[in-house]
Amino acid sequence: MVFDLKDFNKYIEYNPENNKYTVAVGMSGGVDSSTVAYMLKKQGYNIIGITMKHWSGMDELSENSNLKTCCSLDDIYDAKRVCDDLNIPHYVINLKEPFKERVVDYFVEEYEKGRTPNPCMVCNRYIKLGKLLEYGIKMGADFVATGHYAKIKNGNLYMGDDPKKDQVYFLSQVKRENLKYLMFPIGDLEKSQVRKIAENLGVRVYAKRDSQEICFIEDGKLQEFLTEMTGGRVEKEGDIITKDGKILGKHKGFAFYTIGQRKGLGIQHETPLYVLKLNSEKNRVIVGDNEDLFKSELFADSVNVLSFEKIEDIDGIDCHAKTRSRDILHLCKIEVLGKDLIKVKFLDDKVRAVTPGQGLVLYDFDGKVIASAFIK
Repeated sequence: MVFDLKDFNKYIEYNPENNKYTVAVGMSGGVDSSTVAYMLKKQGYNIIGITMKHWSGMDELSENSNLKTCCSLDDIYDAKRVCDDLNIPHYVINLKEPFKERVVDYFVEEYEKGRTPNPCMVCNRYIKLGKLLEYGIKMGADFVATGHYAKIKNGNLYMGDDPKKDQVYFLSQVKRENLKYLMFPIGDLEKSQVRKIAENLGVRVYAKRDSQEICFIEDGKLQEFLTEMTGGRVEKEGDIITKDGKILGKHKGFAFYTIGQRKGLGIQHETPLYVLKLNSEKNRVIVGDNEDLFKSELFADSVNVLSFEKIEDIDGIDCHAKTRSRDILHLCKIEVLGKDLIKVKFLDDKVRAVTPGQGLVLYDFDGKVIASAFIK
């Protein structure tokens, strides 16, 4: 993608009015947050860097662990070096205990219930855009900025311009009262453009690879992590059955299966079978045909309303929905069933592999986030 000097200069244009404001930048040591710090400094803001030290996975459980997660000491050092390059203060805030309680414990408990958790949505609500934001404001910052690909417009949360980086899905559980403090300076950029800006600005981490999917688990180590964290409870063997109750084989722990999974079931059948449901109470994995995975409606709770005053305001509206971060937008109608329960009826098509525990995000037709919830 072409990104000429004119485009570049727009993001580093100095404005003397910005000197009135202090911005705390949440710095992970990666290219996105580092570039944000550089851009805002160029624009004239008073910048401080804040890095979150959180519970770093199985490294916390064993001194001999070989697992490496992001937000490691190396990442903290990278964030500090970037702050040194910019001649701005850098602070490390220890959020290990709240992160462990709010994110890690929730993550493990959801798997034990046969649900598929979304730790990033929970972390952004309570930790990154919760505790970290509170810390920045207490330090005297007027705003807190991050390197997320999203937008704040007129006090509302919007999708970013990069269709491959819809991080607003993961941000959608943020508390509505916190939106007024947030800045997402790269929300109208694509990743390749951010790297180009970083290279032009001389950001030392401009070529650093992106962080892994789950920050406290090394890629490919989910089963090992869950086994360790539950003392082996998740490895309890049980039946793989059809929706009619026919036993087809044995599973090695229902937490290791996902809705829509076909490969690795270890069963033989005349037609392809897919995971339809995980029954934690009876320790069963239920399988069926691909057609059985398509749903015309879903139910969700833990509703976080962002662009309306209260949950009742979204009753009866038509909007778009996503049931996973890389999902397409589905036209739907919302029905409010209670103080914290909604039904989503899909209008144009059925949705495949709707997964309990995953996030549901509702968007207006212009990309504004209306609300989010967790699928029941």
